[in-house]
Amino acid sequence: TAIGANLLEPLHTVTEKDRFGLVTVTIDDELYVIADIGMRMLTPRELARAQGFPDTYLLPKSKTKAVACIGNSVPPIMARVLVEANLSLEAAQA
Repeated sequence: TAIGANLLEPLHTVTEKDRFGLVTVTIDDELYVIADIGMRMLTPRELARAQGFPDTYLLPKSKTKAVACIGNSVPPIMARVLVEANLSLEAAQA
Protein backbone atom coordinates (compact mmCIF):
# COMPACT_ATOMS: atom_id res chain seq x y z
CA THR A 1 0.00 0.00 0.00
CA ALA A 2 3.02 2.31 -0.01
CA ILE A 3 6.47 2.92 -1.44
CA GLY A 4 9.11 0.54 -0.11
CA ALA A 5 11.26 1.23 2.92
CA ASN A 6 14.99 0.82 3.42
CA LEU A 7 15.94 -2.25 5.46
CA LEU A 8 18.34 -0.11 7.47
CA GLU A 9 15.46 2.05 8.76
CA PRO A 10 12.78 1.12 11.33
CA LEU A 11 9.71 -0.66 10.00
CA HIS A 12 6.63 1.51 9.54
CA THR A 13 3.49 0.89 11.62
CA VAL A 14 2.47 -2.76 11.60
CA THR A 15 -1.29 -3.25 11.22
CA GLU A 16 -3.44 -6.37 11.08
CA LYS A 17 -3.57 -6.22 7.28
CA ASP A 18 -0.61 -7.76 5.43
CA ARG A 19 1.30 -4.93 3.80
CA PHE A 20 5.02 -5.55 4.21
CA GLY A 21 6.83 -7.71 1.69
CA LEU A 22 10.34 -8.26 0.43
CA VAL A 23 10.78 -8.01 -3.33
CA THR A 24 14.36 -7.00 -4.24
CA VAL A 25 17.78 -6.96 -2.61
CA THR A 26 20.88 -4.93 -3.53
CA ILE A 27 24.28 -6.35 -2.57
CA ASP A 28 27.45 -4.49 -3.56
CA ASP A 29 25.44 -2.34 -5.99
CA GLU A 30 24.11 -5.53 -7.65
CA LEU A 31 20.29 -5.73 -7.77
CA TYR A 32 18.79 -9.18 -7.15
CA VAL A 33 15.11 -9.78 -7.88
CA ILE A 34 13.45 -12.49 -5.83
CA ALA A 35 11.57 -14.07 -8.72
CA ASP A 36 10.86 -17.55 -7.38
CA ILE A 37 8.32 -16.23 -4.88
CA GLY A 38 7.48 -12.95 -6.58
CA MET A 39 6.31 -11.08 -3.53
CA ARG A 40 5.44 -12.48 -0.16
CA MET A 41 4.16 -10.97 3.04
CA LEU A 42 6.45 -10.95 6.04
CA THR A 43 5.74 -13.67 8.59
CA PRO A 44 4.82 -12.76 12.18
CA ARG A 45 8.34 -13.77 13.30
CA GLU A 46 9.90 -11.49 10.65
CA LEU A 47 7.64 -8.62 11.73
CA ALA A 48 8.61 -9.21 15.37
CA ARG A 49 12.31 -9.16 14.43
CA ALA A 50 11.76 -5.92 12.50
CA GLN A 51 10.26 -4.42 15.66
CA GLY A 52 13.30 -5.54 17.68
CA PHE A 53 11.82 -8.52 19.51
CA PRO A 54 14.19 -11.47 20.11
CA ASP A 55 13.43 -14.86 18.58
CA THR A 56 12.72 -16.15 22.10
CA TYR A 57 9.71 -13.82 22.38
CA LEU A 58 6.54 -15.94 22.39
CA LEU A 59 3.89 -15.10 19.80
CA PRO A 60 0.27 -16.30 19.61
CA LYS A 61 -0.24 -19.41 17.45
CA SER A 62 -2.78 -17.65 15.20
CA LYS A 63 -1.09 -15.61 12.45
CA THR A 64 -3.80 -12.94 12.64
CA LYS A 65 -3.46 -12.62 16.43
CA ALA A 66 0.34 -12.60 16.25
CA VAL A 67 0.36 -9.79 13.66
CA ALA A 68 -2.21 -7.84 15.72
CA CYS A 69 -0.09 -8.21 18.87
CA ILE A 70 3.05 -7.06 17.06
CA GLY A 71 1.16 -4.11 15.60
CA ASN A 72 -0.10 -3.10 19.05
CA SER A 73 3.27 -3.60 20.73
CA VAL A 74 5.86 -1.15 21.96
CA PRO A 75 9.22 -2.15 20.48
CA PRO A 76 11.67 -3.16 23.23
CA ILE A 77 14.14 -0.38 22.42
CA MET A 78 11.41 2.25 22.69
CA ALA A 79 10.22 0.86 26.03
CA ARG A 80 13.80 0.95 27.32
CA VAL A 81 14.33 4.55 26.15
CA LEU A 82 11.05 5.71 27.73
CA VAL A 83 11.87 4.08 31.08
CA GLU A 84 15.43 5.47 31.07
CA ALA A 85 14.17 8.97 30.25
CA ASN A 86 11.60 8.84 33.06
CA LEU A 87 14.13 7.51 35.57
CA SER A 88 16.58 10.27 34.61
CA LEU A 89 13.83 12.87 35.05
CA GLU A 90 12.89 11.46 38.49
CA ALA A 91 16.54 11.41 39.59
CA ALA A 92 16.98 15.02 38.48
CA GLN A 93 13.90 16.12 40.43
CA ALA A 94 14.90 14.30 43.64
